[in-house]
Amino acid sequence: MNETKQTEQKEIGRIKLSDNQDLVASLVDNEKLYLRIFVKSDNYTGATKRGFRFCLFDNNWNEFKKLIDKINKAYNEIG
Repeated sequence: MNETKQTEQKEIGRIKLSDNQDLVASLVDNEKLYLRIFVKSDNYTGATKRGFRFCLFDNNWNEFKKLIDKINKAYNEIG
């Protein structure tokens, strides 16, 4: 028999982007961070294909945090 591992997904937080879209951060299997756009409409409610994923235990996550710091610095210089 094939046993399929059940994926565990826990929402960490969300940011409202518009009346029908949220950016949702979720932790998947305690090893990946998903940032996904969720929509609410008459036809569909749920995750879209838009978004990205980070494995928390590789160097990409540290590089992403450095990028966020640079974005924050640029934002602060604007206003």
